[in-house]
This record gives sequence, structure tokens and C-alpha cells, in this order.
Amino acid sequence: MKIQFAVLLSVLALSACATKPMDHARASPVPTERLAGFQKPIDGPSGTLVLTRDRGFLGSGCYYGFFINNELAARIDNSETATFVVPVGELVLRVGRDPSGRALCGMDKEEWTQRETIFREGEKKYFRLSIDPNGKTDIQRADP
Repeated sequence: MKIQFAVLLSVLALSACATKPMDHARASPVPTERLAGFQKPIDGPSGTLVLTRDRGFLGSGCYYGFFINNELAARIDNSETATFVVPVGELVLRVGRDPSGRALCGMDKEEWTQRETIFREGEKKYFRLSIDPNGKTDIQRADP
């Protein structure tokens, strides 16, 4: 009985450490000083990308860097959201530790997750930045 309780407690503890989706409408906007790119209209066809970082304790003490086509777009905190103007076509989205992070927030900067997506003219897509119980980041499609 004690072993079953310990296993149950461990599972609950680990699941509580993963981040949980944050409604982008309720998330705080990323402050302008941490937005680095893709904020102005571009020449030619474009789309809109909305990224919202999950809420939760895991990773909450550090910003995470969000890159579009290898260009830093934002340094995003827990429960924050940002909107980006992106060119149409294939985009490479990458997320990992803040490139400006120091001390513990600067560790493992070489570890990141990358996803590809295709944008059409006028399209708007929502994504979420999540962190699993092992500290691994991910970028996933999200509901509007």
C-alpha cells in the first residue's frame, strides 16, 4: 500500500510540474522591450502568428527565446503572449532558453525545439510554448 501511494504521489508531482495551456486572450502581452522582430507590416503578402507561453511553475523564473527563421522575435515570460507579422511560405519556429539569460537562466542555451509551418496570405495561426516535466520546450498549434 505504501508503494502504491508513493507511486501515485510521484505521478501527481511530475504532472503538476508540466506547464498548462494559457488562454491567449487572458495572457499578458510581452512588453515591447522584449519584442525583437516581426512587429511591423512587411512588403508583400503576410500572415499573423500568435504565440502564447503556458502558465506553470516549471521554467517560470526565466525568459525563453522565440525565433522565426533563425531571427530572434521575442523573449517571452510565463503566461505572456505576442503577435508577429510573418511572410507567407514556410517558416521555421524555434524556442529555447533566453539567449541573453544569465546564471541558471543561461544554462542549456544550445538545447532548443524547432517546428516548421506554412503560412498563406492573410492567415492567422496560434501556437503555444510549453515545457514538459523534464524541462524540454515545445511549440504546438493552439486553438484561437
